[in-house]
Amino acid sequence: MHGLRGERGHGVLLDSAALLGGALVLVLGELYQASASWGLSFGLARAGRQGEYQAVFSLGRGFQQFAGPWLMTSLVVGAAGTGWLVLAALFALLGLAAPPLVRGLEKARARTEPAPA
Repeated sequence: MHGLRGERGHGVLLDSAALLGGALVLVLGELYQASASWGLSFGLARAGRQGEYQAVFSLGRGFQQFAGPWLMTSLVVGAAGTGWLVLAALFALLGLAAPPLVRGLEKARARTEPAPA
């Protein structure tokens, strides 16, 4: 009798906790990404030019929707376990690169923006 054991011998409670933990991490990541993208797309734009900046910022989402399926299919289906590692490394690298890039953009904006009168 299996009782509360899953197919591989893990307990159902452990499997459920892992699933719920993964879902929680996914939700928190989505919320953080959404708020950060709004903050970047509006916060880095110069006064009066938010529409232009928003249009250019949206090109990134278009590129993601264009290249994302191909990249995921190539890495995950084509390279299996190695593909997941490459994808994880790519996400980590891009995530770590974002804060220094934003700081650099903020400094460049402060140097080129005229002082308020």
